[in-house]
Amino acid sequence: MKKNSFSPFFFAIATLFIISCKQTNKTGAMIPNDAAMVLHLNPSSLNSKLSWDEVKQTNWFKEMYQEAPDTLARKLMDDPANAGMDLRSDFIFFLKNQGNNGYMVFEGFVKDAAAFEAFNKKVSKDAATFKEGDFNNMKLQGGAVVTWNKDRFVYVIDAPFMNMSKSFSLEGGTTTEPTTLSADTLLQIGKSLFNLKSDNSLGGNERFGNMMKEEGDLHMWLNSEYLYNGIGGGMLSMMKVNTLFQGNVSATTINFENGKITMKSKGYYNDELANLFDKYSSKEISTDVINRIPSQNVVAAFVMNYPPEGLKEFMKVIGVDGMVNGFLGKANYSIDEFIKANKGDIIITITDLSVTNRTDTILTADGEPLTHNQSGPSAKVLFATSINDKAAFDKLIGTVKAQGGDEISRGMPDITYNLNNNWFAISNSADHVTKFLGGGNNKFAFADKIKGHPFGGYIDIQKIVKSMDSDFTDSAGKIVSNASLQMWQDMVITGGEYKNGALSGEVQLNLVNKNTNSLKQLNMYLDELSKSMKAKQKRYDGYSLDSLPQAVEAPMSEN
Repeated sequence: MKKNSFSPFFFAIATLFIISCKQTNKTGAMIPNDAAMVLHLNPSSLNSKLSWDEVKQTNWFKEMYQEAPDTLARKLMDDPANAGMDLRSDFIFFLKNQGNNGYMVFEGFVKDAAAFEAFNKKVSKDAATFKEGDFNNMKLQGGAVVTWNKDRFVYVIDAPFMNMSKSFSLEGGTTTEPTTLSADTLLQIGKSLFNLKSDNSLGGNERFGNMMKEEGDLHMWLNSEYLYNGIGGGMLSMMKVNTLFQGNVSATTINFENGKITMKSKGYYNDELANLFDKYSSKEISTDVINRIPSQNVVAAFVMNYPPEGLKEFMKVIGVDGMVNGFLGKANYSIDEFIKANKGDIIITITDLSVTNRTDTILTADGEPLTHNQSGPSAKVLFATSINDKAAFDKLIGTVKAQGGDEISRGMPDITYNLNNNWFAISNSADHVTKFLGGGNNKFAFADKIKGHPFGGYIDIQKIVKSMDSDFTDSAGKIVSNASLQMWQDMVITGGEYKNGALSGEVQLNLVNKNTNSLKQLNMYLDELSKSMKAKQKRYDGYSLDSLPQAVEAPMSEN
């Protein structure tokens, strides 16, 4: 009962992801500066690309409308503005730790106070509204409250999962149940958000402000220090692993453009990590490295450059240098020798993906052979790293062998490795190793898309779907396969540049149709997937106990 009565509220929040809004300069004013995660919606931009009327034309929406549990749900589906919210203003969702607890917030602007109150009373079964000064308050079901005045509203929802890491002890292995926040505490939190000062809110954070200035449909802010609060307890805190999280934030802008979905991000780091990025910079990857890939049938490729000399300083920063040196010392090796051996280029490729049939034969307890036919994906995988000093790398290979490397490779007979003066390569294809070390110039079209960055990645979604097409044997599977082939083309990932105190990155998800905005295409794609689910459900509905073979009841013998 609790779940069903509260679901319209969450449905309303979901629909607001694709409704209208205008951006203001005060977006961060009601967000604490120690929020772990913030999601900002720009519905004016979203609605310009996909209107609510277009959503209402989909088959899945029409089915949901017919199955809506009450008139309120249908009223919201007809027009989400019936909830009394201003759909032309910003919407914010954020998560925050609160001591040993946590909470999440959804906030926006009020357009019709009476409609807003009526909406909340409906979803909370006529819960009472009580006033405190300029604020109206209501305790909702499911560990949630709402506070609003004539301009803005704030939903505050208990989120004990935010501090699950604190409920587990590394030393003793004991666990404790996460605690919850009372409704009165949630109400106090909600009212406090209206009076946040600039110093205590993200409204005064320059980096957050710069993110909000980026033109985008969605903005996402992640604060690693608060998101992973408590993860570095016990032994991890002694090793300074918390340095990987403290003071580090990422700011991401997502856009639904014609023919593609783009996600651009900037990462900001604490002084210790920032100094490492400033001192040890990565080099740009080149097409020469990419074009060494020994197969034209590339499914995925990831190429990167890193400064080996920066590894030693990085280990010092996180406090593991002594432990690593101690471990390597037992094998008569050291971090310095590893740095000397490696040049810093790495490439990982997956090629020639297909679905193969395999027959496995096992012996039963009676010694009779039992065969089992199965199919599964098969691909050629290659890993290669550039060599700086051949003698030092030879010692590295010898050290790995001495520590049992040969035993591991004997357990996997398909694994082959070799090296020359410039590269070390290992693969499940001996031919791939030979061809990669021999060099090549295959001139891949995607090379130009990922070159010129310290990191580049490419995934050919078309080849993945086509290779798996034979696995889709029923009508539901065919719908998914055909829709995916018509929708997705490939993914391009680049980044690794550290400039002006930020590490940049970009993910571009390219679609087959280049002329229509990706949000509109995504709506149509989801509609096709809903047809698949309906076809699968129809098939399952055809099964019944009556359709199953009936067991023949043997007569009971009388004694």
